[in-house]
Amino acid sequence: MSPITRRLFLALPALGLSAAPAWGQAVPDLSGYKLIFRDEFEGTELDRDKWHIGTNPKGEQWGSDSYFVTASQADAELFGQVYQVADGKLRIRANHKADFADPTGWKRKWYSGMISTAFPNGKPPSAAFRRGYVEVRQKFPAGKGVWPANWALNLKSQTPEGDPLGSIEIDGLEAYGVDMTIFHTIVHNWGNKTSSPAMSQKLPDLSADFHTYGYLVGDNEVSAFLDGKLVHTVSLLRADSVDRFFWMFNLAMGGGWPISVPQSGHYDMLIDYIRIYSKDPDAVAINP
Repeated sequence: MSPITRRLFLALPALGLSAAPAWGQAVPDLSGYKLIFRDEFEGTELDRDKWHIGTNPKGEQWGSDSYFVTASQADAELFGQVYQVADGKLRIRANHKADFADPTGWKRKWYSGMISTAFPNGKPPSAAFRRGYVEVRQKFPAGKGVWPANWALNLKSQTPEGDPLGSIEIDGLEAYGVDMTIFHTIVHNWGNKTSSPAMSQKLPDLSADFHTYGYLVGDNEVSAFLDGKLVHTVSLLRADSVDRFFWMFNLAMGGGWPISVPQSGHYDMLIDYIRIYSKDPDAVAINP
């Protein structure tokens, strides 16, 4: 979810963006994988044991044109405006407010949300894997400046001592509200500032309905799936040395695009469920 990714998207024609779907392979056989995490959002509030809310494990905000509302007492008034669990779904709402007082002092006029499987202060992640599969059923909004993402970072990079080789970022899906027919996947090695070849596929409008998105992290590559069909595969950089990944799901705004403010003043992203599987030798299955 980086400025580099945004610049790559702006150069999509040079990346060989296909004019029609070329996908068709079935979702991989998950034999040997264990279900290690699931949230069906069937209650009335976010499960704080499953989710860290609003910041990275260091307690910091990610860079975008939206402030991610946290679970802190200071954000209590905003929390219910952004995160709502009802009817078996999580709604994350990006709100525009011209006089919003950005707590970070960045003068942002949007506040939105992010949920993460990694926690600060040494608390173990609710889910992390080196080899595994993430499946999310969700519905994205459309509009200029809308920037939702399902993405991951290696755990070591977010510890106080950090990763001396730099972080590895998997952008399983970055969606761009200016054109919601683009499925974009990329991997970054921020240690040496390299990226895998960006893969972008032209598909039907992803904001028109719910779809099931899948991300398979293997020994040396990452594959992205839509509704049980392979979309594309990218290289996993530094595959031999990288540690386990935690996952984040957010609705950001901007990131380089101008933002259109709808008449309602907000955009909604809906998540039906999130399920995470692992093929790591030490993976422990939960009660399905």
